[in-house]
Amino acid sequence: MTSDNISDNISWKRKLQYRFDNFMSRGGWSVFLALLTGFFAAFATMTIVRYIAEKFFPNLSEEYRPTTGDLLWEIFVQLIGLRDTGDGANISARTVGIITIFVGLVLFSSLIAFITQEFENKVQELKKGKSLVVEKDHTLILGFNDRIVDVIRELVIANESEADAAIVILSEEDKENMDDFLRSNIADFKTTRVVTRNGSITNINNLRNVALNRSRSIIVLSTAKGSDLNEVKQLADARILKSILAVLAATEQGKTPPLVVEIHSEQYRKLAEKLAPGLVTTLKEADILGRILVQTSRSLGLARVYSSLVGFEGHEFYFYSPPMGWHSLPFKSLPFHFKGALPLGIYYGKKTLAMNPPLDYILQPEDQVVLLAEDDSLIDFSAEPVVAIPTTLSHCNIDRLQKKREKHMLVGWNDKSSIALSEYAKFVIPDSEVMVAVNHVDPEIQEVCGALALKYSTLKIRLQELDLLHTSALRRMQPQSYDSITILSGRGENSEEIDAKTLTTLLELRQLFNEVEETTETPVTTELIAEIINSDDTDLVIKAGVKDFILSNQFVSKILAQVSQNPSVMIVYQHLFSSEGSELYVKPAHLYFGDAEQSWPQSLPFTHCVTSAQSRGELCLGAILSKYWKESHENFGIRLVPSLESIFELGQEDGLIVLAEDDT
Repeated sequence: MTSDNISDNISWKRKLQYRFDNFMSRGGWSVFLALLTGFFAAFATMTIVRYIAEKFFPNLSEEYRPTTGDLLWEIFVQLIGLRDTGDGANISARTVGIITIFVGLVLFSSLIAFITQEFENKVQELKKGKSLVVEKDHTLILGFNDRIVDVIRELVIANESEADAAIVILSEEDKENMDDFLRSNIADFKTTRVVTRNGSITNINNLRNVALNRSRSIIVLSTAKGSDLNEVKQLADARILKSILAVLAATEQGKTPPLVVEIHSEQYRKLAEKLAPGLVTTLKEADILGRILVQTSRSLGLARVYSSLVGFEGHEFYFYSPPMGWHSLPFKSLPFHFKGALPLGIYYGKKTLAMNPPLDYILQPEDQVVLLAEDDSLIDFSAEPVVAIPTTLSHCNIDRLQKKREKHMLVGWNDKSSIALSEYAKFVIPDSEVMVAVNHVDPEIQEVCGALALKYSTLKIRLQELDLLHTSALRRMQPQSYDSITILSGRGENSEEIDAKTLTTLLELRQLFNEVEETTETPVTTELIAEIINSDDTDLVIKAGVKDFILSNQFVSKILAQVSQNPSVMIVYQHLFSSEGSELYVKPAHLYFGDAEQSWPQSLPFTHCVTSAQSRGELCLGAILSKYWKESHENFGIRLVPSLESIFELGQEDGLIVLAEDDT
């Protein structure tokens, strides 16, 4: 039997019912139109019935013989339940009126109920976060994880100069949960509005719904934490690749906003960058923090310097070229031609970046200079020197620090450990030692340490199984004999649990150091560094006596936020965190001003700090004053990019923050 024959056998009632069901299943306007149609159909029907009743059974009373207009109005108000038939009406009019009122009650109450239900549904839909976003030049964040609070805090600071800025978040999290979480953790959004929407970050329609094409930049957050297993990280990375593809598909060619994505796997990072060359900037938490970990463990105070450099709160990197050109200035003279900024590098013709370039290099018109400044509004270039350039350096000491064998300890194991060991091997001299102390030595850790020991034969890598919860086990390791001890974050259900374990080990080591100092009456010089996940635990770390610390989420979150607003900044971070070229160091003041036997403190202008550093082939960014080491309101003694006329009282315990080739 053909489909035409089957269709012929279906009755017109069934066909009409089928079409009505399809129409009503659309909901919303279909139900409203059906109710409205029913109401007007009832109005027309009852008008005809009432007209017939008036024709065949007219009212005997002359006073109650309605005109056509009165009749229509009476039927309408009876349908909506605002009027009865009146005492003067006869039995036929009253009967029709009662039926009209009853029909009206059913239809009109259904219509009111429908409108009420639709209003409630609309409110529920808004709560679910499915509505269209009508924003422009906003920062779009795809995903929602522990990093979100620090990212938004940074963007709020960046948007302070804007009267009405917006951040839009798209995530599979419930909208109400996201809103409650953000309100609980961020006290003041200042001039920034945060708009949350629920949806898949890999769905093209969801992406278009959050004004993807009109966004300024896009940040893609990973669903995997640094403490998760590799399988979890790979799944998260694969999902980010899919999200990038969805973004490219949802935007017109040539109009895709720049993307900053967090990816754990090196393989997936390369794939992501090839999907949209020049548009996708990738960050790997372990790679960044592993490198910073090594640099901060070898230079006391450097972690706090990085805290002031990374992000929008504090000092930022800017690419600058003056409208009237550089006037053939050598790079050596450049620091004395700026107010509110210090030059650190050159972007040669917008192609190659060099940090701490040759001092005799003559700047070309197409060159851009990398500046460190608190705000771009403070950058003021002058063709003439803004201060007198020191010509005599009789106070300058050009001696170098002697490299010595170093001894460091890593407590715990995570994905940063292998990166840190590789970085140590690149920095330290032969026969230096790194001890890796873990609760349990598994085959994977043994394999990684063995491979690194073979690759870097000049570095002694020792692996020790150690019960970190027992003071006696820690005491046997003689922790006071190490130059630095870095406590790495382990695994846990959440950041609070992970940080609790880290802080417990930290307190145990601090107590051991106190006991050693009381027994030997000799201060312990070992630097303690703790990797903290939750930035709110910073104060706890400081009170525990840690002179240096790493904030995992905060560091990477700040970089994510800053790079999203200016992708070019990423190349500066890549240079600073690399062992090749120049890195940041905190060096003792006596290296630059006489020797340790000289009278201290010395009163010196910052211009002398700059010229003394230049005589050693270094760039000076500022100073660290040891007397404010634990004073948070004094920024822990860090003075970055001070005025060139600033006078410092430098003592032997103070240091200069410099960009240099090495730590000598």
